[in-house]
Amino acid sequence: MKWILPNLLVSALIYLSPAASAAVVGDLYNASVDVADQELAQRQAGFSSALAEVLIKTTGSKAIVQRPSVVDALSQASQYMVKYAYVERPIAPAPLLEPVLTDSTLTDTNFIETSLVEPQQSGETGVALAEVPAYRLSVQFSKGTINGLMRTLDLPIWPANRPEILVWVVEQSASGYRFVEGPELPKDLLASFRQRGLPVQLPLYDLGDQLALNSLGAWSLNREKLNTAVQRYGIDHWLVLRYSKVASGAIRGSWYLGARSGNFAGEGAVLNTLQADSTADFLQSSVDQVVDHLAGQLAYFADAEASLFRVVVENIGNFAAYSQLNDFLSGLEIVNGVKVRSIAGDTITLDLATEGESRVLLRALNKEARLSLITELGAANDTQVSATTAQTSRAVAYFRWQAAR
Repeated sequence: MKWILPNLLVSALIYLSPAASAAVVGDLYNASVDVADQELAQRQAGFSSALAEVLIKTTGSKAIVQRPSVVDALSQASQYMVKYAYVERPIAPAPLLEPVLTDSTLTDTNFIETSLVEPQQSGETGVALAEVPAYRLSVQFSKGTINGLMRTLDLPIWPANRPEILVWVVEQSASGYRFVEGPELPKDLLASFRQRGLPVQLPLYDLGDQLALNSLGAWSLNREKLNTAVQRYGIDHWLVLRYSKVASGAIRGSWYLGARSGNFAGEGAVLNTLQADSTADFLQSSVDQVVDHLAGQLAYFADAEASLFRVVVENIGNFAAYSQLNDFLSGLEIVNGVKVRSIAGDTITLDLATEGESRVLLRALNKEARLSLITELGAANDTQVSATTAQTSRAVAYFRWQAAR
């Protein structure tokens, strides 16, 4: 239990309501990889690949698997595993082969006479058929063990409570600008975001979207229109991936990451340009750069010694509100412990033992819709922390709780 609850609060608050669910990524400690068979060698290699995917998701860094300490951990991946299972891949039907024309001669009736070449069987000389992995190995790792590993190796920790992002993909061609959507959108795009542990959503591209934002507005990175378009989805953050094909055949484009508040991860909107050999390569590189940048802003390193951060929350008037606040704070990875210091009316003062920088904790608190940051507590001119409320050596933040409806 992370909470130390005074008897006063227990006796005063007597009923419990269901806690509001947190917006967290739920599969950070699971991964699935392709394997050729169920033999030990393939299984051990699969465990290593799966652990690499998990560490990339939990740290937010794709380069993390190149560290020597992480490479050593990957070689012992089975130590961190809870369970695994095989899923047999269905055998894809063989493609229909077109008949191959050989020498042809004209008959008296001017028809073309052809002969057919029999299709080559597998194993004969000719074009080799692509090998398809026979199984999908699904691996679940222990959350506690993985978290311990990250702290032991001093790896960055990207909390599971992550912002959801609305993504537009825009292409420029000789005919103008257009959204890339539906079957034209590479199917690997969403899979790439999922493998990096970032929740995203695609626009509906319905009439409402068309009225709020057209393809030219998205290409032009019109922030006012982007903010209007994302508002209907209840999402604060957005990403534009825009590209065009240059004369050499390469793909040149850029990604633009921003938020309705005008501030994303502690800074303004971020724009970056890049070039790739293909559209798929451009999109994959963009996903990796976006996630690397975002995780770099939101991740933290665990401190050897916990520091205290004092939080004062108003409008905690009953046990339902207290329980919801309890569940929320207990779910934050950066928080190791919470202690109730005092209760005055509907205001509760808490000491949070944290293992990372206070900026990371504040971002997590500010992202919670039920918490509103306030600069005043009580009287209109009372903006200072009193000696009875907090010690000057501790950081303090004031919030007002908005109960879930």
